[in-house]
Amino acid sequence: MRRGVAVVVGVYRLGGIMTNVLACSRSIKHFLEKIAFGSGWLLVVLMAVTCIDIFGRKLGIPIPLTKFQELEWHLHTAVFSAWMGYNYLINAHPRVDSYTEHFSYRKKAWIELTGCLLFALPYMLVLGHYSIDFFWTSFIQAERSENSLGLDARWLIKGIFVAGLWMIILAILSVAMRLMAYLFGSVDQSAIDLDIGHNELEV
Repeated sequence: MRRGVAVVVGVYRLGGIMTNVLACSRSIKHFLEKIAFGSGWLLVVLMAVTCIDIFGRKLGIPIPLTKFQELEWHLHTAVFSAWMGYNYLINAHPRVDSYTEHFSYRKKAWIELTGCLLFALPYMLVLGHYSIDFFWTSFIQAERSENSLGLDARWLIKGIFVAGLWMIILAILSVAMRLMAYLFGSVDQSAIDLDIGHNELEV
């Protein structure tokens, strides 16, 4: 009898923990979603900068084209960095999962969680650790463009890229937490709101 009560209490506590884990995961997703969607206006700026660069070269307008050309790839990097983490959360990143296409959702969840904990997270933590030095060295040296007519503060775009790498780490944690809530906390598949495995996008 006591053992049965202990099991029930244990399951109840685990369910409560997993509910908090799921709430934390959703907060991370909301945070990454805000950053990704908020960066959308940069595409408008990128389009304007590209047009200025093209018309400037074609019409021979005397403007600092080197700065505009460098600003183009800076903006590309900023948008890419802002979306990297969120892309993983919504399963929009490139992946080849044809082998697991017909697996059950639970089996896919085990594979995804194993990949998160054994491969993705350790790799990204190492990359994230060294990326801080990558940014800090650039900042200390006040790195700028190699071109005398280029942009200053090269460290700024490096910092944005490094932030993007750490957002991937947050995304991996968010996905892992939702998978654990599903696999260990008896949380329903619809409640974790997570698309994993093979995915076909309609264009």
